[in-house]
Amino acid sequence: MGVGNKQLALYAPLACGTTSPPSTGTLLQAAPSATAWWDSSIPAGLLGPGHTPATVWNSPGTALVDLTGNNKNLIPFHNPVATNQPQGYAHVSGMLGGAGFPTTTNGLLQPALDPASGWQFAGSAASATTSWTWYLVWSRPNWRQGTNFDTNPITLLTIGSKPILQVDSSGGTNRLVLFPGTGDIVVNLAMARRHTHCIIIRYSPATGADLWLDGLRVAQSEPWSPGPLSGPALLLHDGNLFGSAQCFFHEGGEWSQALSDTEVSALILYAGRWTLGVRKGLYFLFNGQSNAINYTMNDGAAALLAQGVAWYTGALAYNVLATTANAAPYTMQSGHGIYATSSGYPGSFVLDPGDGSSPSGWSLGPDGLAVRQAIAALPAEDFADICAIVWPWNETDSLRQYSEYATFEAAAIRFLALLRTMLKDTANKIPMIWWNGIPYGSADGITMHRQVVQGIASVPAQNVIIGNPQTSDSNPRGSSWDPSTGIATGGDPSHRDSADNLRFAMLAAPVVARTLMAGGYTDSIAAVPSSFPRVGGPTIGHVYMQSSKMLIVNVVHDGGNDIKIPLQAAAGAGFAVMDGGRPGADGTIVQASSCMRVDATHFQIALSTALTNAAGACRLFYPFGPVQIFRGNAVTDNFSDLVPPAGWDAGADLGSGWVLDFPLSATFSGIPLSATPV
Repeated sequence: MGVGNKQLALYAPLACGTTSPPSTGTLLQAAPSATAWWDSSIPAGLLGPGHTPATVWNSPGTALVDLTGNNKNLIPFHNPVATNQPQGYAHVSGMLGGAGFPTTTNGLLQPALDPASGWQFAGSAASATTSWTWYLVWSRPNWRQGTNFDTNPITLLTIGSKPILQVDSSGGTNRLVLFPGTGDIVVNLAMARRHTHCIIIRYSPATGADLWLDGLRVAQSEPWSPGPLSGPALLLHDGNLFGSAQCFFHEGGEWSQALSDTEVSALILYAGRWTLGVRKGLYFLFNGQSNAINYTMNDGAAALLAQGVAWYTGALAYNVLATTANAAPYTMQSGHGIYATSSGYPGSFVLDPGDGSSPSGWSLGPDGLAVRQAIAALPAEDFADICAIVWPWNETDSLRQYSEYATFEAAAIRFLALLRTMLKDTANKIPMIWWNGIPYGSADGITMHRQVVQGIASVPAQNVIIGNPQTSDSNPRGSSWDPSTGIATGGDPSHRDSADNLRFAMLAAPVVARTLMAGGYTDSIAAVPSSFPRVGGPTIGHVYMQSSKMLIVNVVHDGGNDIKIPLQAAAGAGFAVMDGGRPGADGTIVQASSCMRVDATHFQIALSTALTNAAGACRLFYPFGPVQIFRGNAVTDNFSDLVPPAGWDAGADLGSGWVLDFPLSATFSGIPLSATPV
């Protein structure tokens, strides 16, 4: 649709994060005369350092292989000179991948791509005097970032140093421009910050250039304006210093002829394999104290969680807001609880006025105001991406008295409500992800904290999810750990080890992803397979008191279908029974002496001494209070042994560390024993 002044507009909106109709055949079946074709939808599209196809994602490459057999590989291009090698990324456009040049430059939004690197095709047949066709599918996760050229447009195709097609970056008005700088044919005014698109450019000297965007013809018979061409073709780079588009390459091809309308239609149908249109980013807000600071800023667990959730949801970008400082703004502060403790630890995310008033009316304290400043400082487009609040947080609050139960619960709900007000989340759409507290504090305090988390999470309107239902199977920070025995010695018991924080992130990722999808935060993947965990691991469903010293525990599986009793778990590590009493008025604590698998859904616990009370007056805890189980000693499922659905191998896509068994969930209030078997 023409709008004047050489500008065209779409007569219908572009697709918005939806999958196009299924494709038919292959590119060579759609248009068999291609002179070159590159496809990074699977790892093998990238040649590894040995010039053999890559077999896994996240491995470095040397070129994109020409699938026509004409040996016209697409090779990296750098300006300035760089050593960055491309790598393949999984789940970038639905279940299909992409290739990009990763960078570790600090302060960049994720995924961060190198501003110097793109792709070069030295054998291009395109010129001003010959007929040709180009096809390209790409994804832009973020605006250009990291250089003084960030506001410049991204160039999709450069031929002989002449830009042929560009998209505005943050300095423009969301235009797609054909023949920029010479013809300036604006063919679209709605190119979103994050997107995946497909273009086809067909040119002949006799009829000029036609351009299709996501299957719609947006330019027709445009006269050639760039002048004579000389030199190679560049994809996703303008050839200048730091001229990278910082995009993922998905697929491309060149034909040394102008394809017919029938062939273009077939190519458009084939390109339906890609998720085209506007794409989403996920932004996670983290609150907490020193363990949250380690998790987010020192260990990289927050970024790992965000990356994993993006993989499950097919999101194109993922970032975290997690800062600490001596002065505002910040989102985390070491040693600070939600409000100050009677034992002297500070905390003012909400401010207790000390007048006995209900926490439901408390206002933000200095910590809460610092969080508000940090949120307010976000650019509007990043603010709009915030999809979850994450609290890897309990330590100071686990030092409270059990009698503070009602006050602490109300204060936590109040701060969460004030956070959602900051985020303009009036409908509680944004979930809050908490964990079952780490082993720290007093027995009464950690039990109270766990019960509060359980209670708030049980109210659907609060939209609170327990991302890690077990955290006691972790080591003191900096401890010496023997993986053959599971025994850890030394270290700082108040802080979790780096390896455990990373493991917590990987275990929480499918749970968080499901939560976001249920709330509408989907992108290019509609659902997580049903075989993946929903609550973060197996849970205790029933405990039969077979005798005064023997219990039979029934397990409800989540993602696995069997039980493992590793290392110190066989000695009963973490299991204890409260013989009489109740949380806050504890009875006698009887430790387990052994644990043995019975079958795929049952295990047997032997107790060190006989229970004196009837079954209904006893509770099984796992663990009781701040007891540390230590890494490798939890009862787990067998999830790592199961074959994942096609395309859902997290170990192959994200790294071997993602191959995990899920631990048995910790108890919150203890599980009452039963006098009868299941």
